[in-house]
Amino acid sequence: MADWHIRSIFHFILPCTDVERSMAFYAHFGFEVIKDNRDVVWPDFVGTNFNMVAGAQGRAVQLVLPDDDALQTRVDLIEWTKPRWHNENDGRAAEDRIPRVMALLTANIQAACDDLVGRGLVPTQPLREPDPVIGVQGVVCFEDPDGHIVELIEYFGDQLGSKTDDLPHR
Repeated sequence: MADWHIRSIFHFILPCTDVERSMAFYAHFGFEVIKDNRDVVWPDFVGTNFNMVAGAQGRAVQLVLPDDDALQTRVDLIEWTKPRWHNENDGRAAEDRIPRVMALLTANIQAACDDLVGRGLVPTQPLREPDPVIGVQGVVCFEDPDGHIVELIEYFGDQLGSKTDDLPHR
């Protein structure tokens, strides 16, 4: 047995082309800035650690949900300035897109959808109706300014994850 273990997922990086615009989008879902690194000059090792050019730079903020605990997963929005990030999905047809998806476990999916649409957000598809076969109360997705998908999902009861055992297999 090893003398170490992973405590939690700490943060993941979500690249963006305009950090302020992305911050405003994610605020609709309740995210708040916990760490503002927009003006930090990063040391050279940051780029080399990420297999990028030494001296890579970005304008970044870490976001959290306000009612979660200290070990919650943070979203690190980074507007890469050196080198500039270009979304590989830009200009691609739907059949050639590979989305980046963040799924948010949601209470009262109908109210969430109504509120977000009322704020002007446009879902990729209408709110899906309850599906007892897979155990989903509802699901709705929104595209962020850079094409990343935010999926809101509510399951029946205390279920976590879709029931897939009875679905067809390849």
